[in-house]
Amino acid sequence: MSTLEIEARDVIKIVLQFCKENSLHQTFQTLQNECQVSLNTVDSLETFVADINSGRWDAILPQVAQLKLPRKKLEDLYEQIVLEMIELRELDTARAILRQTQVMGVMKQEQPERYLRLEHLLVRTYFDPNEAYQDSTKEKRRAQIAQALAGEVSVVPPSRLMALIGQALKWQQHQGLLPPGTQFDLFRGTAAMKQDVDDMYPTTLGHTIKFGKKSHPECARFSPDGQFLVSCSVDGFIEVWDHISGKLKKDLQYQADETFMMHDDAVLCVDFSRDSEMLASGSQDGKIKNQGERKEKDMSTLQDITYAHRAHAFTAQINLFNFD
Repeated sequence: MSTLEIEARDVIKIVLQFCKENSLHQTFQTLQNECQVSLNTVDSLETFVADINSGRWDAILPQVAQLKLPRKKLEDLYEQIVLEMIELRELDTARAILRQTQVMGVMKQEQPERYLRLEHLLVRTYFDPNEAYQDSTKEKRRAQIAQALAGEVSVVPPSRLMALIGQALKWQQHQGLLPPGTQFDLFRGTAAMKQDVDDMYPTTLGHTIKFGKKSHPECARFSPDGQFLVSCSVDGFIEVWDHISGKLKKDLQYQADETFMMHDDAVLCVDFSRDSEMLASGSQDGKIKNQGERKEKDMSTLQDITYAHRAHAFTAQINLFNFD
C-alpha cells in the first residue's frame, strides 16, 4: 500500500484556519509570519468579488488584513479605496489610509510620484473622476482589482481541524479502538478515565449453556461490541450464542441451517477482530482458521502451525452470571 504523505504547510494552514474562525487574530498573524505560510482563504469567493465590485470596503479591508497578497495588487487596492474616499469626501478616512497604512508607506518610499498624486487629490476642494481614474472608470478599476485578487484566494470547507479530528475518532470507533459512547480526552489521546468504583462480582446465575454428554467447552469469548458470545468445544464446533437468552443465535442463517463453523479437532482458543466481524480460532491439530461469525463458511485456513497449550479441568456447560 502506498504511503500517504502530508505536507507540513497543509497542517499549518489547518491551524491557521482554526485561529481565524475563532478570532485568534494575534496568534494567526504570529504563526503566519513565523512560518511564512499564508492561509489566503475567504468564506465565499463570489461574495468577496461582489463586495469589491460594489465598493464595500468596510467588508473587504478586514479580510485583506489576513491575506498575504502581492505588493502591487495591494497598492492598486488601497489606491482605489483612497480615491473613492476622496470622491465621497470622506477625507479623514482617505488621509488615515494614505498616511498610516504600511502599504501606502512603502509606496511613498518607492513610488513617490504615485503617492504625491494622491496627496494632491486629497487637498483639493473638488474631485474630477476623469483626472482621478485617468483612462478608466471607477467600475472598471474595481472589476480589474476584483479579478486580480480572486486569483490569489481560495475557498475551503469550514472547520477542517475539527472535521479531521472527528473523522479520526470515527475511524477508531470503527476499528474497535474506541467503543461507541465513550468519552474521549482529545488532549491525552485516551478515553476519559472513569471514577474508581468498588470491584463487583457476579452474584446470580442468569443462564446455563449446556453441551452434550460427549462434548464440553474448551474456551469461550465475548465479542468486543458485546453482541456475541462464542464457544469452542472439544468436538471442533464453534457456536455463537445470545448471552442474554442463553440460546443459540438462530438469526445467523448458517446456524439456523445447522451448518456450524468447526475444526476437525478440539478448538482450544478463539479471539475476535476489533470490529467484531471476524474470528480467529486454533485447534489441537495445529490449524488456525480465520472465520466470520456472520459467514456460512471458513474464510481461510492456515495449516502446519504448532503451539503449546495447558491442560484444564473441563465442565460440560457454560454458566452466565449477572451482576446485581
